Formats: sequence, C-alpha cells, structure tokens
Amino acid sequence: MFKNILVPTSGSDTDDSVFATALAVALPLSAHLDFYHSRLTCYEAAARSPHVQFCLGTAMTDALAQLSRQDETRSANAVGHVDAFCRANGVDVRSAPTPSAGVTARLTQETDPTEARLLLNARHSDLVILGRPRHVDLMPANLIETLLLGSGRPIMIASDSPRRTVTGTVVVGWKETPEAARALGAALPLLKLAQRVVLVTVSEEPGARPPELKHLADRLAWHGVAAESCVVTHISKPTSAHLLRVAEELGADLLVVGGYGRGPWREAVFGGVTRALIEHAEFAVFMMH
Repeated sequence: MFKNILVPTSGSDTDDSVFATALAVALPLSAHLDFYHSRLTCYEAAARSPHVQFCLGTAMTDALAQLSRQDETRSANAVGHVDAFCRANGVDVRSAPTPSAGVTARLTQETDPTEARLLLNARHSDLVILGRPRHVDLMPANLIETLLLGSGRPIMIASDSPRRTVTGTVVVGWKETPEAARALGAALPLLKLAQRVVLVTVSEEPGARPPELKHLADRLAWHGVAAESCVVTHISKPTSAHLLRVAEELGADLLVVGGYGRGPWREAVFGGVTRALIEHAEFAVFMMH
C-alpha cells in the first residue's frame, strides 16, 4: 500500500503534470502527499551553474545575488503551486497524521546537502513521484538515477502532460530479471486497482509463447489481478521502442518496468531501455531497481 508519497516540486511549470499524476495515485488509496522542495545556497547553486565559475569581482557578487533571488522565486513558486493545487482539489493540508477519508498533503523545504536530504526523504516514503529531467531547478542531471539506485523505493516518472488516472490500462514490461520482479511486486497496489493489466515481453523468437508469462499471470490471479499476456517479436528495433509502441497501442496509463542497464556500474543503470522509456514515454513510468 502506498500511504506516504514523496512528490519533489521544482517550483516551475513542470509541477503541473507531476502533481496531477501524484493525485491520480493518491485518490484511490487515500494517501498522503509529501511535497518536497530542495533549496540551494547561492554557493551550491554557483557550483551547479558552469558560467558562474568564470565570473570575477563584482560580476561574481552580482551572479551570486542573482542565484539567491532565483532560489527565493522558486521557493515562493513551490509554496504557491502546492497551495493552489490543494485548494483546487480539496486536499487537506496536514502536518501530522489524523483520521482522514481522503488525500492529505504538506510541503517541506530543506537546504543542503541536497541529494542526501532528498534520498533520506525518499527512503522514508512508500513511493516517489517526480517529473522528467528538465534541469530547471539546478538539480543534477542524474537525479532520477540517484533515486532509483539509492532510495530502495519505487519511483514513478510523470509524463509531460497531466494524467487523470494511472490505473486504467497498466502495461508491465516483463523480463526474467530480479529488477523486473521487484518492480512488479512494488506496483501490486496499483495493479489491483487497474481496469486492465497486460504483461508484455519482447522475444527474439517469432511466434514464441514463453510459459513464464502464463505462470506469472496465474500467480497474479491470486491477488485478484486478471493479467493478459502479449509477446512481441524483437525485429531490428530496440526493446524500448517495442515496449513504447505496444503500450501506446493499448492506450496505457502506466508502464511498469525494472530499472536496469547493461552492466554493474552506476553509469550503466540508465543505459538502453530505461533511459529511452523515461525520455520518450507519453505515459507515467513506474520503476524499481
């Protein structure tokens, strides 16, 4: 059960789709949304802004002042976005758990060390929902990778367009790997709510019907999940392209996949399939490493 959902907010326009996706998850579960905004000191912001490193004298002073103003603006925007979202959707703002039949929320803002504090909050949550990497808030380009590897929690990447539901059609990209198994297990609360669940695997053998899919569908039935199976023949295109095409044809609201790459190194985790799905999917993507 996802009861405590961490929702990082950038204080930019990308918040809209992330908040809508978070609400789509929280509503059927009466979950709590923990909105979280990472603030930066002007010095950390400067370290993340390459052009500032070339400033000298008064130019450096002006650049640091500008970065401080930008941080204040993003912070104020984060507060405004969360407040407007909660009022528009009837979400109660609560700082402590109380008996409630609906979705609740709160906003926390913290400063350095940014990644360490965000990881701590992610580990203490049931699910993390965030947007596609746009670098509008000076967060590191590998933030999703860091959360995927370091939090031990499932993450959901919202699509660029707001979603009203993530439990209509759910596609599970299946591969016989521990990562895929962990992602499927973590996504069970959503699979149980889904109107339709389709297990999709990509095979290099034309006409293949892997017995593993039927075996998996039989096990999911014990959870009340009536899963269908779909086998796609691997022809020239990468696995990610096949998964995206099938999910789009099925009108998927959510794609569940394991987060894995081509090797054991940290830099490899976002290679190939994982990165392509995050960058190009027109629906939310649920992952666990």
